[in-house]
Amino acid sequence: MLAKTFAGILLGLPLSMALVAVAIWIWPHSSESVVIPMMVIFFPLWIGIMAATFLFRSGVRAWAWLAVANLAAFGALFLAKHTMPGL
Repeated sequence: MLAKTFAGILLGLPLSMALVAVAIWIWPHSSESVVIPMMVIFFPLWIGIMAATFLFRSGVRAWAWLAVANLAAFGALFLAKHTMPGL
C-alpha cells in the first residue's frame, strides 16, 4: 500500500506536468490563452493519477506502469517540441 502511495506521489507529479505540457504545446492557438486553465487542470489530474495507482495489484506494477507512462509522456513532449518548431 505504501509503495503504491509513493508511486502515485513521486511519479504522478512529473506525469501530470508532462501531460499538461504536451497539451499546452500542441494547442492549436496561442499557448498564452491556455496556460492558466491547464494549471488549474494540473492538480486534479495529479490527484486522479495518485488515486488510480491503488487500482494496481502491487506497488511494483504501479511503479513500472507509471515509469513507462512518464517515459511516454516525456517522449511525446520531446517529439512535440522538435516536430513543431514554429509554434
